[in-house]
Amino acid sequence: MNSLSISELGTHLPEIFSTPLIDFVEIDGGKITNKHALFEEFAEKLNFPDYFGFNWDAFSDCMTDLSWLENKNSLFIVFKNTRQFRLANPEEWRIIQDILLETIDYWRAQGRSATVIYL
Repeated sequence: MNSLSISELGTHLPEIFSTPLIDFVEIDGGKITNKHALFEEFAEKLNFPDYFGFNWDAFSDCMTDLSWLENKNSLFIVFKNTRQFRLANPEEWRIIQDILLETIDYWRAQGRSATVIYL
């Protein structure tokens, strides 16, 4: 069995987790400089509906719904390159963490799987 470093593993995650049973989403924090850019990145990668309101309440609503995803039972999000946004926007970073944790809890309470990892 071959072993991979963490950085090498990050490059292989899409092929490991992209199956018909899992919706795999890679969020690139390197593209995120402010709250609006964060909303744009998530909306694009998770195909948020046109009515998404680009605010925290709407973001939370979309994250707990996601009924438009192909696989409605398992979501795997890789959030990479977060350092710049984290350091520049500590309050928004705290809020996004809270919402992602609430999303995981909500999905699990519904009998579905949601995972977020950071690279």
